[in-house]
Amino acid sequence: MSETPTLLVTDDDPGTLRIMTRYLEMKGYRVLPAQSAQHALELVKSEPVHLVLTDLVMPGLDGLALTKLIKAHNPAISVIMVTAYASIDTAVKAMQAGATDYITKPVIPEELYIKVEKALEHYSLQREVRDLRDRLTLSVRPPDLIGESHRMKEVISMLGLVAKREVPVVVTGESGTGKEVIAKAIHALSDRAQAPFVPLNCGAIPETLLESELFGYQKGAFTGAVTSKKGLFEEAHGGTLFLDEIGDAPLAIQMKLLRALQDGQVRRLGSTQTVSFDVRVVVATNRNLEDEIAAGRFREDLYYRLSVVNILLPPLRERKEDIPLLVDHFIKLYQATINPAVTGISPEAERKLLGHDWPGNVRELENVVRRALVLCRGEKISPDEIVLLGADANDQASEVSAEGGLADAQRHFLKTYFLEALERRKGNIKQVAEDAGISRKNVYENLKRLGVAPSAFRRKP
Repeated sequence: MSETPTLLVTDDDPGTLRIMTRYLEMKGYRVLPAQSAQHALELVKSEPVHLVLTDLVMPGLDGLALTKLIKAHNPAISVIMVTAYASIDTAVKAMQAGATDYITKPVIPEELYIKVEKALEHYSLQREVRDLRDRLTLSVRPPDLIGESHRMKEVISMLGLVAKREVPVVVTGESGTGKEVIAKAIHALSDRAQAPFVPLNCGAIPETLLESELFGYQKGAFTGAVTSKKGLFEEAHGGTLFLDEIGDAPLAIQMKLLRALQDGQVRRLGSTQTVSFDVRVVVATNRNLEDEIAAGRFREDLYYRLSVVNILLPPLRERKEDIPLLVDHFIKLYQATINPAVTGISPEAERKLLGHDWPGNVRELENVVRRALVLCRGEKISPDEIVLLGADANDQASEVSAEGGLADAQRHFLKTYFLEALERRKGNIKQVAEDAGISRKNVYENLKRLGVAPSAFRRKP
């Protein structure tokens, strides 16, 4: 190891603790002595400990219980059990608790040094394997999967394990956290990457249309069915079917979904023939499906069919260290079409973003960056060009009114109003004008005066 290893020695006997500490310090190790398991736990949580040597029999928490707690806190820390009661049974219990090795009392220095060196080698090997796994996982992640926070690294690590395994996946998280991005990443990293990725929002389609979308229909199956149509299970054959907002699917559709997943077959509406499919299903929801089951709104048998693996996406407020990375990503994504002159964001503007709680999560941040690009007049986005809607917008309006006078407050109100309207109506000027009760010409005049480009809010198909 390139750094000096930190060793923690725990023993309720002061003489043994002092002797072992002296032995280890003579070898150049940094040693932290602890005369109780409780003190040892405090040191493990506050110091960069590589190896723990703990007595087996201690008052209160014994060595086995302490080992389990240490491993629960940090599985990488190696533990050597020190005991005066050497037996096969003791060794087995120590290993089951998570210990790397054990040593008997009285402690012989030469044996102690050999055991310690072996345990530290084990620690180094574990860390190398973990670092290599992280590098490999991060190196193959899709470009839209942005995040270096601990929570996102856990998600990305899970993706690396799940993608190659043919199991259904449930992605949960608040609205706007990026559940479809995760579903696409699972598909992109899987062996099905060259086959179709077919998404469907179950909450955006009426029940009658949802059934025909999923399972397809034959010509003449209902009024207006002038041709036969494949369902999404057939279209996704060989690939991945992503069912977003699965918690909004009606119970009747849930029953048919369950049958299709069990049989690996679907029957188009109006047909007597079944069609086999080979599809991996990934679903997403912002609801607690277990609560939905208890309320009778979601089938328990479908839940257990789908929930082989559950990936929970953290809200943006719990991974704010990822905000600068996301901002940089969105600037690069939109600058060419909105404002090529912008090269980045000022430190003051970044601090403003970090101070927001982001109830709309990543989707809200994306929209804020797009609006900032529309409003930015220089190379760097400034705090004035960061428009946070909702409660924050009210706060900003109050500040402008107090400091800049009535004209500034009116301008700020109009800009906030039109930005919200354009976002809601996806840049449709006719609908914005109808909402505002003014003419389209009047809307265009206001937008020109405010420096707002409606084209920036028109979503690409």
